[in-house]
Amino acid sequence: MFVIVGKTIISLLCAGLAGGLIAFRAKIEKHLQNYDDRLVLLLAWVLTRLVPFVLIFVVFNQTPFSDLDGFFGQAREAVQLKLVYRDFYCMYSPFFPYVNALGLWFWLDKKAIILVMILMEGGALWTTNRFYADTISPSERLFRSLLYLLLPGSLVLCVLGGQEDVWMWLMFIGAYLVWQRTQRVEWLGVGLVVGFLFTKAVFILVGPALLFLVPKPIRWISAAAVAGAVSLAVLYHTTEWLWLEQPMNEAATLRAPNWLSVANPLTFDVLGAGAKRWNWVGLLLTTGLGTILAYRLRHQPFPRAFSAVYIVIYGTMMIAQQSAYSNYIFLFLLPYVFQWLNFSNRKEVGLFLLFNCLCVIHPSLWWRLKSPYYHTISEVFAQPIYILDYALQLGIVLLTFYFLRQVWQKATDF
Repeated sequence: MFVIVGKTIISLLCAGLAGGLIAFRAKIEKHLQNYDDRLVLLLAWVLTRLVPFVLIFVVFNQTPFSDLDGFFGQAREAVQLKLVYRDFYCMYSPFFPYVNALGLWFWLDKKAIILVMILMEGGALWTTNRFYADTISPSERLFRSLLYLLLPGSLVLCVLGGQEDVWMWLMFIGAYLVWQRTQRVEWLGVGLVVGFLFTKAVFILVGPALLFLVPKPIRWISAAAVAGAVSLAVLYHTTEWLWLEQPMNEAATLRAPNWLSVANPLTFDVLGAGAKRWNWVGLLLTTGLGTILAYRLRHQPFPRAFSAVYIVIYGTMMIAQQSAYSNYIFLFLLPYVFQWLNFSNRKEVGLFLLFNCLCVIHPSLWWRLKSPYYHTISEVFAQPIYILDYALQLGIVLLTFYFLRQVWQKATDF
């Protein structure tokens, strides 16, 4: 329980600091205009990422937890130049363990993987500032960057949890920036394939929506098809169908919270949790909502439209897929903070900070309860700790609905 208490304290502290930052937003933004935004951003990143890392894992020599055991095992195999899928199991895309292995060349410890995650998140924050450079002023971008760095959902999941979900946002907007720099939309298609190879299979869920957001679809789809065909041919030649089977196994794993984990005990298990049909329902709902929104936003500026579509797709996935859990908040924190968070709406700000705290605290509680999955309401009330677990699940699912609705309304009312 020490980890849960520790995460709760850190989350509340971060939420308090973030709330204070928002309360004095006007004065802080005005003050930030007097400084070099790149220098301030670098200093803030060092203070909120590298300093906690050094204190926790070097000075106090704490042992990383969460998914780091799996990441570390895969990276150790990769650092020996073993072949992913064929020589070792991997639920992520083929390049993922090799990127983590880069850290092990310098430090053979799980802590090195957390450092890799911190560096990748730093890259995502920098590219996000570039992504919104034409639509948000430098002082506002810097303020939103500082807020993001203080959020419990980013700080805890990155520094303590070593989570990789933010990589997906990095790969998407990285591909966009290459497209804009070269003025050749084909590079977007190639970038999407590269992103798929570095992250995970759900990266492709945004594909149908991009048909309405990106001009000249034939050109970028053709480039993606060629790059994808070459990549898949190499994967099949080296691993046969293991490259598909191993990541797909993740979809069959029951996790919480999501709509099914919350609804299942209320319906006394008649929903059939674990059935493959729910995977397909979740997939269709996720891509369908994203595509509908993309069609409605097709005439809006790309950064605004894409950030809304991205949040709707992966926010929906967070509660629609029966294998989803609250760590997925890390997928869309950056675009929400930069584009959609309304600082003047106290209710929205308060619920957003609460949402961050719940998403950080629940995974640790759920895993330490040995991943309970409730089939009847009596199971929920069997122990007080289960009631707390279920209450957190319900809160996260309802708040996810709330913020998806917020983004949808703001985007379509533009």
